[in-house]
Amino acid sequence: MAFIMNERLRWTSLTPQGRLFEFEDDYKILYNDWPYGVDEKIVHLVIWTKFPLEEVEGTDELTSEAQQAIEGFVQRTFCSKVKPEHVIWFKNWASLKSVHAIEHFHVMLYDPDPDFIKFITNGDAPMASLVS
Repeated sequence: MAFIMNERLRWTSLTPQGRLFEFEDDYKILYNDWPYGVDEKIVHLVIWTKFPLEEVEGTDELTSEAQQAIEGFVQRTFCSKVKPEHVIWFKNWASLKSVHAIEHFHVMLYDPDPDFIKFITNGDAPMASLVS
């Protein structure tokens, strides 16, 4: 958690300023540092959030409010630059998460414009690409 907070996110606090996706400082879009083994044309991003993504109690299912908020965010953020049929998002079940302490969900884009990805990630690069 310390590495992600300090080095990747550069956040000093996980306290959100507002509601889901209300303030840009409450989330950050970065590459997945260790992406799944998928087609090289697929860009795998992680959206880290300071706010919780509420789940239905006793399940790993997002509440309808959280699902709608994420869907709206994904539509506004990605589908204006990438064909909607080339965009998917998902939130891993707790048992599949590699990072539990900081809320996040995944977005995968098929063959997006590299300039758009550079812009949306603020020039980020996955850690896997920095090691050889």
